[in-house]
Amino acid sequence: MSTSTVKVQFIQHRQPPLDSGTYTVEVEQKVKTEGSNKIPEQTFSKELTFYVDGHRFAPLTPDVIYAVFPPAGNLGEYSNALPHIILKRGTLPWERTIKSTNSNLPWLALLLFQESEKPEPQTIKLKELKATSGNTKFPTFIYEPGQNDEDVVTVIDVPKNILEKILPPEKDLTLLASVNQITNENDKPLSEPLATILGNRLPKKGEVSTVHLVALEERYDKDSGEFDYQGAGPKDFIRLVSLASWSFTCVNSKHNFDALLKEIDREPDTLRLPSQNNHPAKQYLDLGYVPLHHALRQGDKTVSWYHSPLSTGQSQDKLTDTDTVAIADQLMRYDPNTGMFDVSYAMAWQLGRMLTLQNQSLAVEIFNWKRSKAQDLHQIQQQVLHLPFKGTTETNGDIPTAIANWFQDLELLKNVPFNYLVPDTRLLPPESLRFFWIDSYWVDCLQDGAFSVGRVTKEDLRLDVQTRSLPRSKTQSDKTITGFLLNSEVVSGWPGLEIEGYVTPVTGIDFVGPENKLTILRRDLLSDNILLCFFAGEVKTLDLSIKGSSVNCGVDPIKKGTKITKGLRNLDGEQKTGNIEVPFRNENLGVINIEEMTKRLKQGLNVPYDFTSAQLAATMIEGSPKVRFVARG
Repeated sequence: MSTSTVKVQFIQHRQPPLDSGTYTVEVEQKVKTEGSNKIPEQTFSKELTFYVDGHRFAPLTPDVIYAVFPPAGNLGEYSNALPHIILKRGTLPWERTIKSTNSNLPWLALLLFQESEKPEPQTIKLKELKATSGNTKFPTFIYEPGQNDEDVVTVIDVPKNILEKILPPEKDLTLLASVNQITNENDKPLSEPLATILGNRLPKKGEVSTVHLVALEERYDKDSGEFDYQGAGPKDFIRLVSLASWSFTCVNSKHNFDALLKEIDREPDTLRLPSQNNHPAKQYLDLGYVPLHHALRQGDKTVSWYHSPLSTGQSQDKLTDTDTVAIADQLMRYDPNTGMFDVSYAMAWQLGRMLTLQNQSLAVEIFNWKRSKAQDLHQIQQQVLHLPFKGTTETNGDIPTAIANWFQDLELLKNVPFNYLVPDTRLLPPESLRFFWIDSYWVDCLQDGAFSVGRVTKEDLRLDVQTRSLPRSKTQSDKTITGFLLNSEVVSGWPGLEIEGYVTPVTGIDFVGPENKLTILRRDLLSDNILLCFFAGEVKTLDLSIKGSSVNCGVDPIKKGTKITKGLRNLDGEQKTGNIEVPFRNENLGVINIEEMTKRLKQGLNVPYDFTSAQLAATMIEGSPKVRFVARG
């Protein structure tokens, strides 16, 4: 099967069709008759004025921001990463400029502050910004159409002696903003262009870093190209408008994406406890059972076996016409060899009933609907209990939408408490990955318990028994659902985790074709660190990678006591041998000299042209790490 090539193009800048400002359009039309002077010549004219409103002071709304890196609130190894923000509006960085003599200069910059430096954001009104005075400096400005005194802005006040050490100069700013666009092999755009703003400072290991996207409109001198500090003293404050901000924590290398996943616990590969020397017990433990305390109805206490729907293998059990389930106890199984009960399916049935009764409005709807459909209930129940597991918001036949959706959710074990899925914490320890099959019989019992709401008379039970004799469709009887549970800092550290499951077992970097890719049926965070994922089919290969928008730009991994370097990468993405030493404006603060770095990259790659922001972005990409797991057995 052939696949099309997808490329990412980097573009130096993307100018808006019109700059911000007021425009006047004059239209004139002359009307006269040919070959006659009976109608005098007339001239009609019209003047229209309109205003182009580029973004200026207001904080950016979430729908404008595509992604930030490092992710907000994350804890990870980011000491070699340059923070960046990706904006959905590709023209935004060039809708204004830092000085009126050059419209190609971006007016936005990313400033990274260490914990001891970070300014406190203030929310003020536009009239307060205009009235800035004293030892806090902000240039005078005039209101534009649509702006008024009560507009709200966010500002930060930064001491001059800090700002002058970390603020990019004009030439660096030009290199730190670019546009990227996804295209096919014929360079046809497949997405809207995205604008990226890069920072110029590396985070400090062991500290919380805060990043601000600040507006620098008309704040650079048009002749010297230097930032205008308005005569501020070293300890005076420079006021900046902050359009967006986020924080993250930089920790040691053991917490980076690759290291965490490569050291993940895979023993055992499925959800089961270590085997014991006792052979009867070993048979149960190997199948994912755990012993649980069990209070019998007569008040006696015992220990019984239980396994979750996340099974170690494919279940062969099926509901038949002999499964006359009136109460959960009928699904309990007794093993005379161990003298213990297996309560797994009884618990599933009872749970389905309790969850549905807990949803009071739904329980009432099921009861009323079953009463109204008593004559043909045995046909309708078959539709309900075996609804396709692909979600739908439409009514399934004459089944009310709320009921149909409820049973579809149960098919994917939604609303099932975590302790029913993982009944013992030892099944899923921290930093572990476990594969599983969905036990379809357990799900059948769960759904049957849910549908038992409204069974009032013996006739109700008889109709349900008739349902059991109706054969399943081939589609439903053959369906297989598998998945995995991941308990790791990777889940909380990289919320945009990319997941790909395949039916083909492969190793290393072998290619897996899209024809073998499985559909994800469910993907949920069960806690900050626990991720649950279901696939339609048997997953044999699992690829985990960082979301493309989270791929970082930065330098080589930093080793203590050695020079900081940057590996060479061709503009087509190919990694080359060799590297350059990273130049700094202030090495103690981690502020990189971006202009000098582009010169060194040009020399290292031996290219004849000067680097623009597009070439810099292409060469600074660190790549998207991908870790592959192969399910065993």
